[in-house]
Amino acid sequence: MLPSIGFLTSMLTGIMAKAGIAQLTKHGYMPQATYIKAALRALKEDDLDQALDSYQLAVKRWRPSQRSEVAAEIIASAITVRIGKLQSRLEELDAVLNPPWFSRQFWRNLLPKNREMLEELRKEQEGCQKAIEVLRGLLDQLKEKG
Repeated sequence: MLPSIGFLTSMLTGIMAKAGIAQLTKHGYMPQATYIKAALRALKEDDLDQALDSYQLAVKRWRPSQRSEVAAEIIASAITVRIGKLQSRLEELDAVLNPPWFSRQFWRNLLPKNREMLEELRKEQEGCQKAIEVLRGLLDQLKEKG
C-alpha cells in the first residue's frame, strides 16, 4: 500500500522547512536569543568551542545586546576558570620537577627509577601549557567580537 500524495506532500514540505531553518541557523539569520541560548547550552555541556561559535553567530549580524554581553562574560569567566585550574596544575608540576636543592624531592628526582615518572610529568606540563595557550586564544577571539 503506497502512501497518499497529500501525505508525501506534507512530509516533503516539513523536510524542506526543517532544512531551510537549519541553513538559516547555520549562517546566523535567526534571532540573537537563539544563538545565546545555544551558547549557554553548549557551555553547560562543557563545549567551549561550540559556545564561542554560537556567541559569534549571535553578534555577527546584530549589535551586542545586554543578553549577549552577559553571555560573553559567562563564557569568559568559564575560560578564565579553566586557565586558573591549569596554571595551578602547572605550579604543582613545577614544584615536583624543579624543587629546591635542599629538599627531599630534589634528591628523589636524581634516582634512575624516577626518570620515567619525571618524563611523564614534563609531557603533562607541556600539554597544560599548550592548553593554556589555546584557551587564551579563545579568550582573545571572544574579546575581539564583543
